[in-house]
Amino acid sequence: MISTNLQVDSPEGISLDYELASLLDRGKAYAIDLLIRVAAVVIIGVVLFFVAGVAGLASLGLWLVIYFAVEWGYYVFCESMMSGQSPGKRLFELRVVRVEGHPIGFFDSAIRNLLRAADQLPFSYAIGAISVMASGRFQRLGDLAAGTVVVREQRAYYGAQLPKIDPSLFRSDSRVVLSNRERRLLQEFVVRKDRLHPERREQLAEILAGHYRQRFGFDAGDTASETLVRLFASAARESQA
Repeated sequence: MISTNLQVDSPEGISLDYELASLLDRGKAYAIDLLIRVAAVVIIGVVLFFVAGVAGLASLGLWLVIYFAVEWGYYVFCESMMSGQSPGKRLFELRVVRVEGHPIGFFDSAIRNLLRAADQLPFSYAIGAISVMASGRFQRLGDLAAGTVVVREQRAYYGAQLPKIDPSLFRSDSRVVLSNRERRLLQEFVVRKDRLHPERREQLAEILAGHYRQRFGFDAGDTASETLVRLFASAARESQA
């Protein structure tokens, strides 16, 4: 069975999971981008028709050049400027990333979209759809050539909306001062922990929790995930004090 998750091991020794975008997700994003491209070339064509007047053939030639630029440059421009997103992908919370988990660059986007013509063969992205369904990482031909994947963004909520935490996990004798980076990392773990398999949750928690036990004096008997939840609860209480 094909997994819908992409596991990436960072240089720091932390494993990150990305949820791969399905064919349906990508199709919905493509439909929005298609509407935007069609609207753009139609509006430009109408403007050129009224502005050019009698020079109809000249305006047609210019329109064809603009159509080519929009059709082939739309995704490369958007993905380069929007960190792997187009308007359609942003609407459905999708993003193109490298298979190593890194953000894509201009050349990555150019390669994956240069092969879009091959994915469209023989009609309606038939080859691209077959490639997505057959690939273990849901990659079309352009993605395979560029080493990219399309993932769903998993948003973590910071600030006022804190996850529910068992009050028994608060410790009155623990004063915790964390950096913004440490706080964000902890909150992302607490928000996501109930969606992880128990073994996977403890494996990830062990990586994060080791030095915190010694630094803040948490009970040695706590599991790694309990240590992180206690730490986050104490930090949240300190920030509200």
